[in-house]
Amino acid sequence: MNWRRLFVYLILNAIVSAAVTLTVLAVWDATHRAPVALPSATPIPQPPLSITRTAQAVLPSATATPTVYEVKGGDTLGSIALQFDVSVDAIMKANGLDDPNTLSVGQKLVIPVAGFIQPTTTPQSLTNPNATPVTPPPTGTAVEAGSAPQLAIRSITDAGNLATEKITIVNLGGVVDLSGWTLRDDQGNMYAFPALSLFQGGAVSVHTGLGRDTVTDLYWGQGGAMWQSGETATLIDPKGRAHTTFTTP
Repeated sequence: MNWRRLFVYLILNAIVSAAVTLTVLAVWDATHRAPVALPSATPIPQPPLSITRTAQAVLPSATATPTVYEVKGGDTLGSIALQFDVSVDAIMKANGLDDPNTLSVGQKLVIPVAGFIQPTTTPQSLTNPNATPVTPPPTGTAVEAGSAPQLAIRSITDAGNLATEKITIVNLGGVVDLSGWTLRDDQGNMYAFPALSLFQGGAVSVHTGLGRDTVTDLYWGQGGAMWQSGETATLIDPKGRAHTTFTTP
């Protein structure tokens, strides 16, 4: 019995010793295991500092192409300004003109359109030193800005010829709206002007025959010639007063 009991004690002691040993080894292994090396992340390539910022491309600004007009016989700065819907002052500044009455047939004028920057001097390529001078209408004294209209009948052309007969009216004063103005002859025939602004120095022609109205040419629509030598043309203002007269040569 004593040997059996001793044998059992030995077996139990061996089991306990083995368990303790295994526990100690497990703890040692857990606390002294080498750390696992984690794979390093792939670095993101960075561009050189010299190209980290790309300069924005600067688009060239659009350059407006100016309109060039060649002066014809009978043209005035006022009629040209009215044709292109710009002011007389704008045309004078764009071409370096000091006198609105110094125009020449064949002279080329820069018409300042939207977006066109007016030059400080007149380009030499737009001048015509050999051009024939245009005879301007009489201007008298200088006209102040905002002054009353000073309409005048400049001429009656080709009197008696319906195809080419016309009467030309110029404005020597401030801007005037022709709406309400009328033109009459000695027989009482009357032409009523449409709503049309006539600038200082501007001119408009009233043709006797048929045609399509423009800013510089109006048409009475008569079936025969109206003006004869010695006949008087009278320009009437909106209040019914005779503003100016002209006798056909």
